Amino acid sequence: MHARVAAALLGVLLVGCGAQTVGRSFSASASDRAAATVEAREGAGASASAATIGLAADPARIRETLETLQQIADANGGVRAVGTPGFEASVDAMATELEGLGFSVETPAVEFTGFAERPGARLEVGARTFEAPDELHALIYSAGGHVDGPVAELDESGCEADHFAGIPAGAIVLTTRGGCFRRDQAINAIEAGAVALVVGYPGRGPGEIYRPTLIDPSQITIPVVSVTDDAVRALGEFQGERAKLVVDTEREPATLRNVIGQLGEGSRVVMLGAHLDSVLEGPGINDNGSGVAALLEVARGAAEVGVPDGWALRIGLWGGEEFGTVGSRAYAEEIDDEVVAYLNIDMAGSINGATLVYDEDGAAPGSQRITRAYEAWLDARGEPAERVDIGGSSDHFGFIRAGIPTGGLFAGAGPTGSAAAPSAPGAGEAPDPCYHLACDDIGNVDIERVSLFAEATFHVAYELME
Repeated sequence: MHARVAAALLGVLLVGCGAQTVGRSFSASASDRAAATVEAREGAGASASAATIGLAADPARIRETLETLQQIADANGGVRAVGTPGFEASVDAMATELEGLGFSVETPAVEFTGFAERPGARLEVGARTFEAPDELHALIYSAGGHVDGPVAELDESGCEADHFAGIPAGAIVLTTRGGCFRRDQAINAIEAGAVALVVGYPGRGPGEIYRPTLIDPSQITIPVVSVTDDAVRALGEFQGERAKLVVDTEREPATLRNVIGQLGEGSRVVMLGAHLDSVLEGPGINDNGSGVAALLEVARGAAEVGVPDGWALRIGLWGGEEFGTVGSRAYAEEIDDEVVAYLNIDMAGSINGATLVYDEDGAAPGSQRITRAYEAWLDARGEPAERVDIGGSSDHFGFIRAGIPTGGLFAGAGPTGSAAAPSAPGAGEAPDPCYHLACDDIGNVDIERVSLFAEATFHVAYELME
């Protein structure tokens, strides 16, 4: 996390570098052209069009988009995750919205590995039993298994292999710390000979625990589960004694769809993106219906004013971000035209949040121009903002890998970092108290901040198209 972000705002959505290997290399000439196009505008100042064209976002329209996504979730078991009818209905609804605004729209399919946890998962600790779904979750891409072994709690996080020194082979290992991807902890546990890894969330009760992603099913050969504070205490009191864990999961080939909409037919493209899927636990209205709603508002503004000659504005609404940025990385891997910049909006309406502007050490050349453009627009309106480095851990990751300049806005997630890669506990009030939980509904969104993010992104996009 970037040192300039206050600890209370360190809720970063790190769901996922590397859910599938990005196998295509991109030519230096394509990435160099993108960086040069963005940097060439540095110091030139905004032209008349960028200075005069603006978006006055309509909070009522934004709320209507959020209500549509909420209604879809309500009609489909409370979720809109990939692999569910709720996600498919979300794709159809948002594609229809973009088409109605005059965008040309496609919904290309992407193959990936699906995941499901079968009913009946449980952890038995002495005379006590902790059961899914309220007290236990199998992490996304966890293996199944019926295992038993002595309980061993780590003194450190498990992010390094030597943290497992002294842990007996065949142990059920407990960690309550973060600082890396849960995948890293799981692989270290496997290499140490553990039969299961239990991720504990101190202070979280039934229905309040996260289900992080392990990013990729490869190498994950043991059950990896998350549990409540009560289960953490029970395991801590049972160290050295044998516990039992029963988990059944499915990891099968599946297909998801992205929504790709474009306005204009120019050869140079500015692309905006937000993930459309929710987690498996809730409707995902802030994470990330808010980003989708912001981009639809940008699309409405663009449809009214058009795009400059020689340019196109493209919007991607991605599937599978919560499984590991699956849809956006698949798209970025196949880019064959001149996308000169990509702007990402992920969690735009965190109710205790802030305005955080992407500023990433690993971003492609030209990205600083985007960061400064956001900051200048926000500063001119007296809107406080901070920079944040989220390590390419949302849907801009694939575009970074493609050498395309990236930027974006974020309002914050959980109080201790993300579910996939948490920081140390005790980082303060949660920007989004319903992050990755069932309560992430329409009452969990700051619509005024979503409006702000839409207006800022509209301006930056049009500044880039000059």
